[in-house]
Amino acid sequence: MLIARIARTGGGRRGQRGVTLIELMLALLVLAVLLTLGVPSFQAWLQNSQIRTATDAMMNGLQIARTEAVRRNTIVYFALESGSNWTVMQFNPKQVLQERRGDEGSQTAVIDSGGRTMVSFSPIGAPMSTNPEDGSLPIATIDVKSAVTVEAVRPLRIVISPSGAVRMCDPDPNLPAGDPRRCMI
Repeated sequence: MLIARIARTGGGRRGQRGVTLIELMLALLVLAVLLTLGVPSFQAWLQNSQIRTATDAMMNGLQIARTEAVRRNTIVYFALESGSNWTVMQFNPKQVLQERRGDEGSQTAVIDSGGRTMVSFSPIGAPMSTNPEDGSLPIATIDVKSAVTVEAVRPLRIVISPSGAVRMCDPDPNLPAGDPRRCMI
């Protein structure tokens, strides 16, 4: 009976609890390697996510402006403000229909609309050739990039066609000609 008890307990020694210093050091080393490899790709994912959030929000604003122009049978415009802030307003009588602040998930997004700040949609949903508010040329494209320089960050572009259709695309000139993500301008 004594022999059976010794066999069950590992030769009379109690089982070891906890981890050794070597095991702890190895675990920390593995964690450090994983973090070193993972942080850059996480940063790229975060920046791409903020670019996509800003682009989606602006596309939604443009589509709301166009839809409201048709629904209300009046001129409605989409105005870009500082950062990725925007406002959709009815022209006459002036009324804010919707607005978005850029700090809602896209703090590092950089917007480039070629110096143009608004696009007005006519009652038939097409962009007007000049903005009735100030006579300026309307926005035709909006490029969304990241303020943070990280490898593998993909900028996006919004294109507003002469008919009023709003499309998101990838401005990378290296995409193949038949790729549906490619911008066709």
